[in-house]
Amino acid sequence: MVEREELPSAVRHGPLGSVGTIYELPDGRRCIVTFANRGTDALTPVRNDRGELWIGHLLPGDVEPAHFDDWERAWVPAELLRPVGELT
Repeated sequence: MVEREELPSAVRHGPLGSVGTIYELPDGRRCIVTFANRGTDALTPVRNDRGELWIGHLLPGDVEPAHFDDWERAWVPAELLRPVGELT
């Protein structure tokens, strides 16, 4: 098993404390950060070895895709995310 460095759950603009926070990328697309429990009771943002966050792009109007396989996902650096709202 590989020992992972603990990374802070924050971006420059605020904490990644909500699974419902909508973020905007520099290109204007909106997304949410993927959270997982990783064998614990607490949800934490999913990060790769470079510290990038696993995000899911929202559809126009901040709508979540209907099915898991419909999500367009990507790894992005946390500093690119700007919080702009909450999922309703």
